[in-house]
Amino acid sequence: MTGPREAASNTAEILGGTAGSGQPTRDLRQRKRRNTRSPADQEAAILVAAADEFTVAGIAQANVDAVAARAGVSRSTLYRRFPNKDALLHAVAADRYERGMRTLDAAVAGLGPSDAVVEAFYRGAQMISDDPLLNRLILADHGVKRLTAELGALFVEVATARIAAVLRDAGAQMPADDLAQAVEIHVRLVISYLEMPSSDDSRREPSSVRHFAATFLAPMIW
Repeated sequence: MTGPREAASNTAEILGGTAGSGQPTRDLRQRKRRNTRSPADQEAAILVAAADEFTVAGIAQANVDAVAARAGVSRSTLYRRFPNKDALLHAVAADRYERGMRTLDAAVAGLGPSDAVVEAFYRGAQMISDDPLLNRLILADHGVKRLTAELGALFVEVATARIAAVLRDAGAQMPADDLAQAVEIHVRLVISYLEMPSSDDSRREPSSVRHFAATFLAPMIW
């Protein structure tokens, strides 16, 4: 026959607690934390964890299970939102893209179209240089080549439309079709430079980046 103390002990063990302590273990507390977070909070935590994992391990070696552990969610929760590593990579890249566009929006506020082109191009290069994740994906792992190859024309179309809108807000007066075509050239040039960085490191210096944008890109926008 099992006495009250043994029954309590067994119940604690079944619940994941420490026998006789009356206190739940860390695993049980962790499960409770997972269950109380909203789906939006869980997804945000997953994206942060995935960015850390891709930064540290790179694209090829990144482990989705490690992302789940970093985010404090179960594997099933992660896979419900992101069915594989490619989907997770695309989500992280899209998140970084949106953050980057907000940064560019703020950087060009109050500038004319030509100055906006120079500032946007410079800030974009600066973000790639200073952000460990972008640096890893673009310069170390050449992740942009993989992403743009998969997203293809859609990526170019979305980026072109967003940047054209930014330049229009900055005062660009040229016809919409001309503006879109000019910006598309800019986007394709940026992708090309990121896929095949110059062997001359001096071309990545701020003064060189600004000079390039002012000399060759800004005159295309009016």
